[in-house]
Amino acid sequence: MGNSATNYFSWSEQDLLFGIQRGDYAAFTEVYTRFVEKLYLFSQKIELDYVDREDIIQEVFSSLWLRRADLHIENLSAWLYTSVRKQALYQLRKKKYQDRYTQSIIDFVAPFYDPILGTIHEKQLQTYLDNQLNNLPPRAQEIFRMSRNEYLSHKEIATKLDISEKTVRKQIQNVLKVFRYKLGYKTLEGLILVTFLWEKNN
Repeated sequence: MGNSATNYFSWSEQDLLFGIQRGDYAAFTEVYTRFVEKLYLFSQKIELDYVDREDIIQEVFSSLWLRRADLHIENLSAWLYTSVRKQALYQLRKKKYQDRYTQSIIDFVAPFYDPILGTIHEKQLQTYLDNQLNNLPPRAQEIFRMSRNEYLSHKEIATKLDISEKTVRKQIQNVLKVFRYKLGYKTLEGLILVTFLWEKNN
């Protein structure tokens, strides 16, 4: 096993694994460089969008480094591919559950929904959203308005603001979490408002 960082590219997977377990960040960087593109190609077989796949791969590498002292890995490449697959299956199950939950709320609200009252609710919600949004950080406000009012995709927003799609997605998710917490789910009105909010941002 070499000692110079310039020789890491010639290390075997087992050598790199030993290095990571000792806290050698250069060895971890070599593993990332060696496998990240391969894992991206592997992840393309998964029915998730690009940002979700990117999150999964970054999570796997983060886990490798942060849990290096506790992980018992015999085959590094096999562990990486298996971890990506497991994380992907978890995300798919989670997404399927969320989609079912959202539809169940829409189905519940539909029989009680009055189009005239709905218009009133939408106007109330617009005022409510604007007031709540004004209390959030400027960048979160900008991203959310570009998504909701200008109907721009995550990619379009990322290009305009020169940031990553992952950042755009996280900012929008954070804003939605705030709104969902504020609205709650206890009343029929709350359910209608939450449904409206989801529909505007999906």
